[in-house]
Amino acid sequence: MKEKRRPDRSDLEAMRNQLLDFACARHDFKLESEDFPFDGNWNGVFLIRFRDNLKEDRLYCEVPLGEHFIRFGLELEIDEQIWHQEHENILRKASGYDIAIYPSLPKENKQRHCRLSARAWTPNFGQRIFGLTLSNLIDCKKAILSMLSKN
Repeated sequence: MKEKRRPDRSDLEAMRNQLLDFACARHDFKLESEDFPFDGNWNGVFLIRFRDNLKEDRLYCEVPLGEHFIRFGLELEIDEQIWHQEHENILRKASGYDIAIYPSLPKENKQRHCRLSARAWTPNFGQRIFGLTLSNLIDCKKAILSMLSKN
């Protein structure tokens, strides 16, 4: 049986360059920050803004060294009391979009910081997958905020 090759540093840099091209050149996002932490991953943060949403958002990207996926994330702030009452519904809504939610501990201002997260597999990654993954994250965030505003 042929052993699969694990992605190396040159693959990681190629994915970084592809993400920069998709996000900055084709979507006009702004690269806010990037780093290569000690573990070899590439982490990038893009400032994104769309015509139908005046609020700027941040798209978090992580390309783990040696893995076959890219992780994308958006931020979501939820009042701690609302989180306590609605977390099951929030998680259910996100699962309908195939989005994971990583909640933090509540901050002093009683806000729960959550990261909406999705993965895209690098063997099939391209402009279309980038767009679909981003759209799915944004749609999930809008659906959760809409659900919470009705309560």
